[in-house]
Amino acid sequence: MISIFSDTSKLEYALARLADAAKVDLGLVVKQEAAYVAKAIMQITPPTGDKTKKGATVATVTGGGITKTKASGLSTNAKKQGENAILGDLFGGRNMGKEKSIGLFQRIGNSTEVPPRGGQHETMGVNLGWEASKKIRIYRKFWVKSASIPQMKAFHYANRNERGRPRQVTRSLIGRWAVQDQMWVSNQAANRYLKYTQKKVGLAKAGFAAAAMACGVRVPSWIRRHMTKAGNAQVHFGANPFVVARTTGNQIPDLQRVVDSALKIRYKITISKTRAILANRAVNLGFARVKGGMVIPKET
Repeated sequence: MISIFSDTSKLEYALARLADAAKVDLGLVVKQEAAYVAKAIMQITPPTGDKTKKGATVATVTGGGITKTKASGLSTNAKKQGENAILGDLFGGRNMGKEKSIGLFQRIGNSTEVPPRGGQHETMGVNLGWEASKKIRIYRKFWVKSASIPQMKAFHYANRNERGRPRQVTRSLIGRWAVQDQMWVSNQAANRYLKYTQKKVGLAKAGFAAAAMACGVRVPSWIRRHMTKAGNAQVHFGANPFVVARTTGNQIPDLQRVVDSALKIRYKITISKTRAILANRAVNLGFARVKGGMVIPKET
């Protein structure tokens, strides 16, 4: 379990000063700023979106290409980035000569087993389907053609680091053979587990989706679908306004840094707004625009 404790007193004081300077109800300011904080947390929580120029086409780990849209932690660009990261973690990249690009799982495809000589052994031979003349050896226990989701999940989770990403695929020495510690599965099993795992993209962000939506933020469906099991929020925008957000099951190792960064960013922006109002400059509060200490006109 990860516990985080963030001091919000500086931001609360800054919001009270902003509301006083703008001569607006504190509840409106708290609601808008809580929306910004929740949105900022979701934006900087991975995946954050590829920072490639909009419209550029880049290669994916499958050998195809995708056209980039506007990079943002709440965009379809970010969703695709998360799905591609999972694809690379599980099945590796295109350059199989580099060990770091080898995934935890290998699709069997049309590769075939080499019948053992003299009974069963700890390792087995495999005729590679994509290199007809090449034969390698693997652990017999890792040839699991019809692997189930629980089997693949157990192997996947047993080989993750503290950040939830797969460890580098190792090579174990069995006599004179160096074998890769991968699980070999059928295409059907691979596709099934990939689809199951990619559905989790957005879960890390969803812990703050309830608070964001309660404050008026539009949250994309790929994050919103995890909301009920990822977090909840309590809000009140009347007298003595408050927003309390809770995230459950969030396993991001640096979640404390993410939350503190969002609070720090919003504190600086709030202070700058207050100074601008006191200097009689126009300021956009998010829900309305004010100039100096003028009262915000009612919406027509």
